[in-house]
Amino acid sequence: MILEIIAIIIIVLYLLKILFWIFSTFFTTPKVPSTPKIHKTDFQKDVVYLYQFPRINTVPNLSSYCLKIETFLRAFKIPHEIIETPSLRSRNGTLPFIELNGEHIPDSDLIETKLREHFHVPNLEPELEAHATAISRLVDNHLLGIIVKYKASEEGWYDALLRGVPGPNFLKTILRPIIKKLFMKKVHERVGLSIGSFTEEEAELLCHKDLVAVQNSIRGKFLFGDKITSADCAVFGEVASAYYPFPNKFQKIIDSHYSKIREYCDRIIAELWADDFTK
Repeated sequence: MILEIIAIIIIVLYLLKILFWIFSTFFTTPKVPSTPKIHKTDFQKDVVYLYQFPRINTVPNLSSYCLKIETFLRAFKIPHEIIETPSLRSRNGTLPFIELNGEHIPDSDLIETKLREHFHVPNLEPELEAHATAISRLVDNHLLGIIVKYKASEEGWYDALLRGVPGPNFLKTILRPIIKKLFMKKVHERVGLSIGSFTEEEAELLCHKDLVAVQNSIRGKFLFGDKITSADCAVFGEVASAYYPFPNKFQKIIDSHYSKIREYCDRIIAELWADDFTK
């Protein structure tokens, strides 16, 4: 009798799950997640509050998007305050996000657009602006997928990742292989959806193609001359967050074939991050 009741309960729960799926799939319209409440209620006018992952010793941030936005803020001398958080997330469930004059702004691309508009960051000439946008999209969306795979395959990534997690070291040691397995699975799924699934050789081939495009776009001290642009911030965020933290395959690729990109990143460090990188 008890087994029959349990079986009925399981069937009912399963049917309810199916009904919920049918309802949510066919009778509801997808919506943008609701905007969370502002965390910094005593904000100062026109000060950007940047929420991002905690810093590590060798690089300001392991997240390319976080590094991109902080570099942007420094490059254009925008007043800001860094708020390190291992747990808070944006409306879209990601970091970084900013708060500006009581407004929550998620996503690094949207953040950059809003900041350029609010603080009157000058545009390049139309042709160069189009090139800058294309390069930013290339590194933010395609090169990112390849680099994330390189990061996730290195033990140094998990060393750096776990250093920012509170808790006893023995527990981190126990959880490390589980975290690595789950993270690798997540990376494989997300990268597969964003750029496709590739063998190691295929991914390296595509990585070279992207890096050639970046290297051939460096027209002077920075991408478009002697001044840092938003595109420089995107390229630097992506390359530096992978090249500097720990030895890895991407670092070897840069050192072997793209010294111009390495020197370019070194110039941005000298300009904006002189005391924040350990090489």
